[in-house]
Amino acid sequence: MTWLPYHHDWKLAYQTALGLRVHWFGRYGGYPEWEIPTSRLAADMVNFFFVEKSSCWARINGRRIDLSPGDLLVVSGADEFSYGHDPEHPHVSISACLAIEQGSIPNTLLQRKFNRCYTWSNPEAYTSEFEKVMRAFASVSPHRDLQIAGALLTWLAYVLAGLAAPLDSSYADDRSVVNKVLTAEMWANARLNQAITLAEWSRAVGLTPVYFGRIFRRETGLRPMEWINNRRLQMASQYLSNTRKSVSQIAEMCGFSDQFYFSRTFRKHFGLSPLRFRKSRF
Repeated sequence: MTWLPYHHDWKLAYQTALGLRVHWFGRYGGYPEWEIPTSRLAADMVNFFFVEKSSCWARINGRRIDLSPGDLLVVSGADEFSYGHDPEHPHVSISACLAIEQGSIPNTLLQRKFNRCYTWSNPEAYTSEFEKVMRAFASVSPHRDLQIAGALLTWLAYVLAGLAAPLDSSYADDRSVVNKVLTAEMWANARLNQAITLAEWSRAVGLTPVYFGRIFRRETGLRPMEWINNRRLQMASQYLSNTRKSVSQIAEMCGFSDQFYFSRTFRKHFGLSPLRFRKSRF
């Protein structure tokens, strides 16, 4: 008898585990009253801010930086920032805030030693690559999630190749509080389908509930349980877009014990009921 190989005996060609999170991606400005008041970027995020038209200024950790068309500013986790421009000459910018998780690393972008500001040699090409991602976000295809992920990763590879930022050997220094928050996020992400209490969550990272809640909100801008709810709702939106599971099944899979509470919370967050959201995706 001739034995045939199982498919898992074939040589592995490629494997990776990536988690992509985007907090904003789009074009901003272009009107006189535009400004961003002093804010703090979430600890696990990196922001790429590109000036498309006219000029503006940023203040990063207290230092003012004047920006011209073609300049690309990089704001990293926990940086304090604000933006403004001359109302008589409104600027236009395209900006992305995201994290890319790989294996046990919450955001591999934070391991890169970026300069604060770059001048892009071909601004039109940068804008063109950026707009490919915006078109993917605007897609109504049932495969929209794959389109967005593919476009984002292609754009990010283009940006990183242009910046050529080396690995930062000092990344692990003096980040104990930030690392606690990142560890807490990873712990919760792995248990979104389970009941999670604040006491259990804070204990998992070795902190008291009160102190954990304070530093978590400081670094992410959300209370711990608000953050979990947002993650669960995002997971539910993925199930609604890509499976035919019932609303009650999805609610349970995403850690909601009450289907009616889930539907009410989902509508408040997305502006559509779960069923209407699903119909908009198919």
